[in-house]
Amino acid sequence: MNNRDILFKAVEELDRGRPVALVTLVNKEGSGPRGLGSLMIVTIDGLKYGTIGGGEFEAFVIKESLSALKEGKPRRVKMALRRENIPPDAMPTNMLCGGVVEVFINVLKPKPRLILVGAGHVGKPIADIGNILGFRVVVVDKDPGLANKDRYPYAETVKSGSVIDELKTIEFTENDIAVIAFGEVETDYQVLKHLVLNGFKGHIWALCSRNRAKWMLDRLVSEGVDVSSFRERIHMPAGLNIEAETPEEIAVSIWSEIICVLKSCRKPVPSLSILDNWQL
Repeated sequence: MNNRDILFKAVEELDRGRPVALVTLVNKEGSGPRGLGSLMIVTIDGLKYGTIGGGEFEAFVIKESLSALKEGKPRRVKMALRRENIPPDAMPTNMLCGGVVEVFINVLKPKPRLILVGAGHVGKPIADIGNILGFRVVVVDKDPGLANKDRYPYAETVKSGSVIDELKTIEFTENDIAVIAFGEVETDYQVLKHLVLNGFKGHIWALCSRNRAKWMLDRLVSEGVDVSSFRERIHMPAGLNIEAETPEEIAVSIWSEIICVLKSCRKPVPSLSILDNWQL
């Protein structure tokens, strides 16, 4: 597999919203199975494309790559391909090539993706700001007059029809966030329930009142959903309390909280969400 094919596979994974570990052989002293610059990628499923030498050495690097993917940070790995005279900063192996090799494992992350349910007055500026911030945007609404490429020309996907049915066609990734801005009580609830019960791993923001937020949480519990397993990833009512009134101001409020949560910042003003104090 040549470097072009390896890199093409990396781009393919990133386009699917999946991070990859790009492994490059950056240093070699003595004998080793591959030359400097040899490439390999490792997917979050543990699949590898390309090779940096095979055997015990490559198996260990794959293991380190999966750890780097889980942590989300790059790392360097140095290994001695011999059984004696091991440098103090190198991992020993049972190999007999004789050299010492070092690889750099870089974690390539896909662009984050916004799953927006609700393409109306507030949904439009939410999507617009998301696009400006570099998010991939998916728009879902039942009304094709609202959810269409003319209104959202930058969107990766625009879906109109039964909201839940359309959500079922989306393959969620760890790089997704969701904003529920549909505005109809039962639909908002069913969207929230669908996300939490179908493996949505990102944070979820729901545009609603405090009363509706409590009603949705209580209903989830009454229907046997374990809220404790995801309560830190749900934010409703969505946004920071900046006294927003217009659709555009509300969108700014929501994105302010999204950015703050994703970057683990100290919130400059209180969140509107009731989750910290909600009890059944």
